[in-house]
Amino acid sequence: VSIATIEPIEYGIKYNSITKKTDEDQVYSGGWYMVGPTVSFLTFPATLVNIDWTDYSGAQRAPLTVRDNDGQDIRFAFSIQYRLTQSQIGQLYTKYKQNYESQFITWADQEVRNTVGKFNSSAFWSDRANSGDSMKNAINDKFTQEGNFAQCVNFQIINVQLSEKREESLINTQVTIQMGKTKKKEQRAKEIRAGITVVES
Repeated sequence: VSIATIEPIEYGIKYNSITKKTDEDQVYSGGWYMVGPTVSFLTFPATLVNIDWTDYSGAQRAPLTVRDNDGQDIRFAFSIQYRLTQSQIGQLYTKYKQNYESQFITWADQEVRNTVGKFNSSAFWSDRANSGDSMKNAINDKFTQEGNFAQCVNFQIINVQLSEKREESLINTQVTIQMGKTKKKEQRAKEIRAGITVVES
């Protein structure tokens, strides 16, 4: 008999080095455990894990080039944080061994492309928060569909780079909208001043 440990920030499943088999029916949390001399733990993170699609040093992937429903190319940088589902760790190992994160990246990549393809370019300007939520929900739906091995807890839009022509068009649109709002405020202020003048008279 020997003692094996799992860190507080990890999950573990037993692995027998002689039979080369794992016990996938029981997933252990952090702690000290009495095990056989040929048994150790394969460990998995119990905390949030970050994946970047950015130009940052150490990012797992570069930003995606995706096309919106206007046919415009967008260079899209984002990050997600996922948490593994403890009860599914054994099944996760059976299916993907410890290379599961590359599969998560493939799924997230696919769902982001599909979701952005339903947007027009102005969605990232007019409703950035809901755009991010839509992509997080799409990733979670995919994770659930593929075995509920993890949950996408957070999704951050880091940068949205449009073509120069499209970005200029959106800026002009926003300027026009802002000018319209300003004119309405000026008109309202004139009406208020006129009302004050009549009262004073």
